[in-house]
Amino acid sequence: MRRSIVLAVICLIFFATGGLTAIKRTSSFSSGEESRHTEPTADRRNPRLLALRPNVWVKIKEARGLHWHRQAHAGIAYDSKRGRLLIFGSDTHGLDWDNEVHEFDPVTGTWTTHYQRAPKESYRADPAGRAIAGGTRLLPWAMHTFDNIIYDPKLDAIIVTALPGHNPIQRDVPQAKIHPTWIYDLARHDWRIFENRGKPSPTFFAAASAYDPHRDIIVAYGKNGVWELGPERDEWRKATGEVHHEIHHNMDYDSKHRVFAVFGDYHNTSMVWIYKPARVPGTRGTWEKKIPDGDPCPGDQHLPVAFDDDNGVFLLVPDNTHPSPPKSSSAFVYDLETNRYTKIPGADMPPLKMNYMMVYDKFHKVFLLVTGDHSNPVTVWALKLDLEELGIFVGH
Repeated sequence: MRRSIVLAVICLIFFATGGLTAIKRTSSFSSGEESRHTEPTADRRNPRLLALRPNVWVKIKEARGLHWHRQAHAGIAYDSKRGRLLIFGSDTHGLDWDNEVHEFDPVTGTWTTHYQRAPKESYRADPAGRAIAGGTRLLPWAMHTFDNIIYDPKLDAIIVTALPGHNPIQRDVPQAKIHPTWIYDLARHDWRIFENRGKPSPTFFAAASAYDPHRDIIVAYGKNGVWELGPERDEWRKATGEVHHEIHHNMDYDSKHRVFAVFGDYHNTSMVWIYKPARVPGTRGTWEKKIPDGDPCPGDQHLPVAFDDDNGVFLLVPDNTHPSPPKSSSAFVYDLETNRYTKIPGADMPPLKMNYMMVYDKFHKVFLLVTGDHSNPVTVWALKLDLEELGIFVGH
């Protein structure tokens, strides 16, 4: 009798403390390369990611047999609602027509493609002269996105501000003169054109974008200045025409200091430019150039960058450009408060070359980096920072 009571108590404790969820968490990465879309719950975590050895890159998933390749000119967005990676973009230099959205779930380790890409024959202009593709499903053209793709938690959507300037199809469709901002709804899996109150949308080539959660504003930055999409999500407003970059830069938001940091440029730089926005969208902010101290960081362009909201620092992975061509990439922590680079020993990778595909996964508190090309499979890597182990002490 006593034994039965004890067993009953254990069962009650098991279910009350989420025992069933714990069982689900033990499932690691599946062998299937692509799976059906499933909605995660807030408590879903991958135990392997939670238990990572710090300050080293760990291969999480090497996906062979996918029908698509990672594109060097494509970008990534982090779905902070579901904790997933979203890739969109194409290397149209190689006549690749990938205008699909590819999604990676770090919990299950599976890739999902949301829809089939549009055939080349469907590329056209709509009656307003806007570049569109697809049949019954409206799609944007395949394009280089670089860092001009961002997740918007308000709309639960991807916002793409890129310009398909290198897509050779434009020679065959000269009437497609307008390249609007595109919005991809993640609940419905469909694209729509942002109307911008009937005004021309700003376009950016090889530029950058980021989300400011404190002001609830989407910010895009390139050769034509800094533009902001305010909380109403009704119209792009130009904040400033002041620019300090050409192309191939990467920008992320420092939630600790409430500023944007821009890394890299076409001429290979290790400088960091800080943009402090004004409170009101469409109002001029201020720029500041930083020449960091600390470990020598190679000057580079088109390098992956992401901000760690928990530690309050940036991670960047530039190529070691000397000697040339690069033989490796190294991981560096950048702390704005001390204006210092710290190289992470033992965290080198094969040269990444052009790569805009790194995010900070807030659910697992790790950086996730996607690599691969036409010769190498799509691979997801993870790195968990331990600043104390690196001798970095930042104030909070």
